[in-house]
Amino acid sequence: MRNYRPTAALAVSMLCCIHPAIAQTTPKPAAVQELRGMWVVRTNLLSPQSIQHVVELAKKHHYNALFVQVRGRGDAFYQSTLEPRSEELDGTPADFDPLQTLLPLAHQSGLQVHAWVNSCYVWGSPKFPKAKNHIINAHRDWLCRDSKGNFLMTQGKECEGAFLSPANPAARKHIHDVLLDIATRYDIDGIHLDYIRYPSAAYDYSSAAMQHFQQDLTPTLTPQQNRSLTIKARHDRLAYVHAFPAQFADFRRRQVTELVRSISQDVKAAKPWIVMSAAVFADAKDARVARGQDWKTWLKLGYLDAVAPMAYGVSTPKVALQIADAVKAAHDAGKFAYAGIGAWHISAESAAAKINAARALGAQGSILFSYGGVTKDGANDLYLDALDRRCYTKPATLPTMTWLPARDEAQTAKGRTESPSTPLTKG
Repeated sequence: MRNYRPTAALAVSMLCCIHPAIAQTTPKPAAVQELRGMWVVRTNLLSPQSIQHVVELAKKHHYNALFVQVRGRGDAFYQSTLEPRSEELDGTPADFDPLQTLLPLAHQSGLQVHAWVNSCYVWGSPKFPKAKNHIINAHRDWLCRDSKGNFLMTQGKECEGAFLSPANPAARKHIHDVLLDIATRYDIDGIHLDYIRYPSAAYDYSSAAMQHFQQDLTPTLTPQQNRSLTIKARHDRLAYVHAFPAQFADFRRRQVTELVRSISQDVKAAKPWIVMSAAVFADAKDARVARGQDWKTWLKLGYLDAVAPMAYGVSTPKVALQIADAVKAAHDAGKFAYAGIGAWHISAESAAAKINAARALGAQGSILFSYGGVTKDGANDLYLDALDRRCYTKPATLPTMTWLPARDEAQTAKGRTESPSTPLTKG
């Protein structure tokens, strides 16, 4: 692990003072060890040629990790019997497997591959999915609901679209099984959890969530409280929530934490060298309170090896404060923090300033959102050239996660699968 800077608060203060000059000065040479990653959205994986181009540009510009989206909307950019093939792959050969196509190319070029999965977010279109077995068609009862019992198909004020409910045991098991399927059948280096949360505090009031909250709460109540709430619940399905809002907030968080725990422990049992990471809201309080995304606890309990706060703001001082908070939480847990940089909507100079700020604060690396955004879907690499000049002048090796077993030794002991085995099936 790179040394944590105990003077992080001082570093932030200095960054705030010198911010206007950060992007204009010549940076120090790149750190010897750091993760340099890019999030690669699924729409940049639509052909073998586009996949090869992703790898070529990443290698050319000294990146060492790709976070590749293999599940975007409750669908698969790989071989799966648990979920339908993505509609975005319509028109491509039936045997085209984007993940398996990318893996050997990336590994031969010295790039780690982390399977980036939209965990709870499963749909974002007004049109229903074509596949009958898509969650939206087959298991609508698994979806998060608002207080009136409604769900959204597309972007709304409090929700990006349709979300699976972490408070629904069947939905939670499905997400777990999808992740374990990917981890066990593909030679990936990491599992990267995204949208591992509720949409907002306005969700989830689904029937399943209400039922399980009542079951969770009832043993803690007096007989009189139980009788009173049973009567109220006949006319108000949210009676238990209204009576015990603090307990409900805690219940919501625990459901997401249980999902992360089950995925992490079972993935590690199958392949102990796999890196578990998550893209999280950079404001830890908002993440925990409004979205049930208690990522500091996930680090503390060892469910994550690394956290990537999505510090997508324009202001470098504000981003530095968010990264400093994540770095401290990760350091206290003995884990890593990567700065998630919103490169798609800022200049290369601004992105470089934020990368250098993250380095000064002791982060173990940075991830750019996204490959498609900064290369115009692979059309040019001018942005990456500009970053090279400012902060990626030399190659870097990945920092070692000393708590994980050596990959080669673990693979020798457990046996290695070079190509996908038979997908998991339901039943």
